[in-house]
Amino acid sequence: MATDRIHKRQQLKQQLLAMIEANGEGGRLPPERELSERFEVARETLRRTLRELEVEGLLERKQGAGTFVSGQPVLKQPQLLSFSEEMQERGLTPSSELLSSRRIAAGAKLAQRLKIVPGSPVLELKRLRMANGEPMALETVYLSQALLPGLEPQDLARGSLYELLERQFGLQIRSASQQIQATVLSEEEAQALDVPPYSPSLLIERLSVSASGEIVEYAKSLYRADRYRFEIQVLRAKPAMPPAAA
Repeated sequence: MATDRIHKRQQLKQQLLAMIEANGEGGRLPPERELSERFEVARETLRRTLRELEVEGLLERKQGAGTFVSGQPVLKQPQLLSFSEEMQERGLTPSSELLSSRRIAAGAKLAQRLKIVPGSPVLELKRLRMANGEPMALETVYLSQALLPGLEPQDLARGSLYELLERQFGLQIRSASQQIQATVLSEEEAQALDVPPYSPSLLIERLSVSASGEIVEYAKSLYRADRYRFEIQVLRAKPAMPPAAA
C-alpha cells in the first residue's frame, strides 16, 4: 500500500533525525547495511531518505569515509530580526567583518528603492556575517546619508544595525519587504563564505521601513544554502460562498 510506504519513510526519517541529533555535528553514522537492518527497511528506501537529508544540509556523505552529521542549518522563520538578533535567538554568537565601505551617489534604481532623489549621497557597506566564527552570509547594505547624519562605517563593523539605528538615531524598524531567490556563488563570493565555487546560495533582498514610514535600508544578502533555510507557515483562505439560489 502506498500509504504504508509513505508512513514507513516518514518514520525512518524521524529515526534518522533522532540519530543525527544524538551524534552531533561531525558525528559519523553507522554503515548503510547496519542502518537498514536496525530500522528494518530496504537499502533503497534508506538511501533515498539519506539523500533527502543530505539535500536539506543535515548530512554530508564523503566518498570512502561514510556519512557524517553536518552543521545544522539555521532555521529562518518569518519575523523581522537583524542578522545579529537571529543568531543570538538561536544560541549562536554573531560577528561581522567589514569588507568595504564607500559613499556613492544613488543611481536611478537605487534612488527609486530608497525613495530619494537620484544623485543623493548613500553609504554602501559590505559585510561578512558570521555565526560562531563560521561564515554565513555576504551582505551589502545601502543607507541614505540624509536620514542618518553622522553615521560612520565603523559603527556597523560589529553588532546589530537595527539596535544602532534605534539607539543613535531614534529610528525604529516597523516592517520590511523581502524577496528570496535561488542563485549560485561566484568564485570570489564562495571564497569569502568558505564553500566551493558556484555553490548554491539564497539571495535575499530587503527593504526596511521605519515606524514613521521612511525607507531606512536596502540590503542584498547572499546566504550559504547549506547553513540556512526558511520555514513559512501559510493559511488557506476561506473559499468564497456560492451565490444564493434565486
